[in-house]
Amino acid sequence: MVLTFNKLIKLSISITLILFSRVVNAQIISVQNIIDKIESYKNFSYLSINEKKELFTSDTITERHNAIFVKAPQDKNFGYLFNIETRNENEKSTYTDRYDGKNLIYITPGDSTYSIRDIPEFVTQGTLLGSLKWIQDRVEKRLSKIAKVSDTTINGIENYHLIANVYDTIINKEHNYTFAHFYIDKLSGMPDCIIIKSRNTTYADGVSNYYSKTRYFDYKFNQDNIDIASMVVPNGFHPYKEEAKLPLLASGTVAPDWTLYDADGKGTSLAQMKGKIILLDFFFIGCGGCMEALKPLNRLHEKYKSQNVAMVSMTFRDNKKSVTGFKENYNIKYPIYIDAGDVVKLYHVEGFPTFYFIDQEGKIRSAFVGYYDDFEAKVTSIIDGLLKK
Repeated sequence: MVLTFNKLIKLSISITLILFSRVVNAQIISVQNIIDKIESYKNFSYLSINEKKELFTSDTITERHNAIFVKAPQDKNFGYLFNIETRNENEKSTYTDRYDGKNLIYITPGDSTYSIRDIPEFVTQGTLLGSLKWIQDRVEKRLSKIAKVSDTTINGIENYHLIANVYDTIINKEHNYTFAHFYIDKLSGMPDCIIIKSRNTTYADGVSNYYSKTRYFDYKFNQDNIDIASMVVPNGFHPYKEEAKLPLLASGTVAPDWTLYDADGKGTSLAQMKGKIILLDFFFIGCGGCMEALKPLNRLHEKYKSQNVAMVSMTFRDNKKSVTGFKENYNIKYPIYIDAGDVVKLYHVEGFPTFYFIDQEGKIRSAFVGYYDDFEAKVTSIIDGLLKK
């Protein structure tokens, strides 16, 4: 085929338009472009609904957010003043994180209290702009990669689909990963949905799966009715007063008795176990140190189960369903008892995990808070010492 000059010009224009279109599309769906767009406004707000399945249980938690950000270029902490109202649909509770340029104020309408807190980064990382900046920072440092995959439709809305590779590795022949999926509304260029999927096999003898889905909607920009002066402590609210912390029960103290039931309804009491050495483990599902202790506790249970030693794990927070699934997933051999709130108070437990060691006479002989690298060796030494008495 012979191309005339006019045809060459038309072909050149067509190729240019195609390439330009690809560049425009790439700009529309880039994370940095979304950040630039948001930051071009003097203020913005949005509503969001987050549904997440906890990393260590199958429970689904639903939270609704109403977020307002006002640009404050002089601010060195965030660059924004903000007001983020959160409602936990599971617990039917509401709280507000409010930043006035000086203080991060945590407000709980339920008891009309507030507290001034430190300014950790994770407060904004959970917001739309914070999560976008966190991913973009990782991309710039070459810690993550972003790939565009096939477009998709969500609730009738055409979306670009980006996947950020946050973490991806093989550990003991098991695939461990965290991927963040960004769905960008083609029309508005704003995120419609962000989904995070994670798989972890490093805790205990099971697989930890995490799933979070956040829908964003009702975006508003450059509103004239936002009052910066309102981002302060509401009238009638008073400072939250923490109760004085009590020390752990001292060595030699007679251990307070209790009766508890496991997820299957099987009960036991401290009195029933008198004459044995008892290890009490106060924990809750998802607590970092508590999760680290699972494997050593399983090994210690197997080591001492044929001796005069009883291991009792108890939680004040987790329900029957959560504990049942938790035990099955992580192959936990020792008993876990629920509804332990009263026992937590009896034993002055305020940090988790907390461990108590009770001798054959029913007296406390040792106690400590937290998980450490030498945890298993330390527990072994305490139990062996008590067995020799």
